[in-house]
Amino acid sequence: MFEFKREYIDELKALRVEAITRPERYFLVAATGDEVLDWREMAAHYAGARQFVIEGSDHGISEFEQYVDAVLEFCGIASAPAA
Repeated sequence: MFEFKREYIDELKALRVEAITRPERYFLVAATGDEVLDWREMAAHYAGARQFVIEGSDHGISEFEQYVDAVLEFCGIASAPAA
């Protein structure tokens, strides 16, 4: 069950970062098919950061396993060798 309360909106607003600093610390993975968030707004907010925009997909990036290696590389973690 999912619960959403009106007060959550103010809590989320309090966490908002108006502009990122040190964009090299960020790696945006966004999807043009995201049904919740607009990828263009995400790309603009994370301007200067490494960005990977997936054509299509969805909010959950259902095929995320295809992008894990790039995310791990960005985090400085070597991906596991193929079995």
